[in-house]
Amino acid sequence: MKRTLVSLAAALTMIAAPTAQAIDLGVAGPGPHFASSENIEWITNMPLAVDSAGANFVGDYMYITTSRDLTIYDISNPESPQRMGFLPLPQQPYYAEEDVDTNGKILLIGTYPADLYVIDVEDKANPVILGQVGNADQHTWTCVLDCTWAYGSEGLIADLRNPAEPKIVGNWGEGKPAGGSHDVTEVAPGLIVTSSSPMLYLDARKNPAKPKLLGVGAGPEGQYMHGNMWPRNAKDKFLLVGSESTGPQCEDGAYFMTYDATKIKKTKTFNLIDKYTVRNGNPTEGDAAADLFCGHWFDAHPTFRNGGLVAMAWYEHGTRFLKVDSKGKITEVDWFLPIGGSTSATYWVTDEILYSVDYNRGLDILRYTGKP
Repeated sequence: MKRTLVSLAAALTMIAAPTAQAIDLGVAGPGPHFASSENIEWITNMPLAVDSAGANFVGDYMYITTSRDLTIYDISNPESPQRMGFLPLPQQPYYAEEDVDTNGKILLIGTYPADLYVIDVEDKANPVILGQVGNADQHTWTCVLDCTWAYGSEGLIADLRNPAEPKIVGNWGEGKPAGGSHDVTEVAPGLIVTSSSPMLYLDARKNPAKPKLLGVGAGPEGQYMHGNMWPRNAKDKFLLVGSESTGPQCEDGAYFMTYDATKIKKTKTFNLIDKYTVRNGNPTEGDAAADLFCGHWFDAHPTFRNGGLVAMAWYEHGTRFLKVDSKGKITEVDWFLPIGGSTSATYWVTDEILYSVDYNRGLDILRYTGKP
């Protein structure tokens, strides 16, 4: 049996040789390792935050949730995160709070089936529950206006001006063409874009309990809009959007998309420019043979300015590195494919270091050596 395994590893290495660092089964780590394009350097794996659907970053700290807990890490040395604090908080198995939001002082977690918890995270070593409101479960909760308010993905609005006594005070979808979404993004203070069909551009600056509709953006037919980002506090000319779908193939399902945001004030509309998806194929060439799910959280490189590099988690397809040119056209330039992985989120922690969060593997720490 040992002889067979060695022969298989050697064969895979020979197959991958033309693509430089295409596959590596020999580095110490949790089982079979990864395949990647040549611009990806794998640093280490932390097999702790398994089944996590995402994290958030404020200053030198990472806040990450699983089905069991909230954990805070000191990432001042991004290649070696150190656990600071831990709060047991059971959630729906495999579907822990996604895109957990915080301003570094309080943090929001919605737990299945009913409650919104406000967590005091000022003491990173000792996070504690500060406030709670029932009948307020949403798929995600988003801080608005420095976490003095919060918008839920399905429409609820919470008043957090007294975070120890949160109150549900309204619904951002009331009277609008979309009443709920997968996620809500505060793209600039008080300005909101919802990942709904259609997407809504809302202004919460004057009256957070009753936001004003500024514009809309339609997604491709049949797409489940998952997340969005408008770089540089809504000053960039592109709105970046991702959708999600189920497998076994992703070709006609999840997309990464670019939208023209330059005419939103005049036309009240975000217009689709381009969309990209992955294909099924040979893992040693960067393609998964089949997919359980397709398309998840993405992050724009810190230098993104009217174009640039985006890293997107794609479940069984790992992390895809996508270039957006000055016209909004999308091209894949690199990839990291963990063997046996299911990548849920990827984050640029620095200009070079990425954290790739995986439902099966935990946290892979990567270095990108290409040009952003």
